[in-house]
Amino acid sequence: MSDIVKEIIERAVKDEAFRKLLFENSTEALKGYTLTDEDRSLLESLDEENFDQFAGGLGDRTTKGTWVPGVG
Repeated sequence: MSDIVKEIIERAVKDEAFRKLLFENSTEALKGYTLTDEDRSLLESLDEENFDQFAGGLGDRTTKGTWVPGVG
């Protein structure tokens, strides 16, 4: 998997609005990214049901939560 796909997945994990756009209008969400046909196909095959499982498979880098002061 390319670094750009990992970057997009990370962004979708951290940015709820981007994640929603990715599922609802992937063409718009992916504007500005230089993707291979394979990368685009992979991203377009994701949906809300399989996204978390897919993102979790990428390891700690994309699945760590954000630290919030005073919580935890």
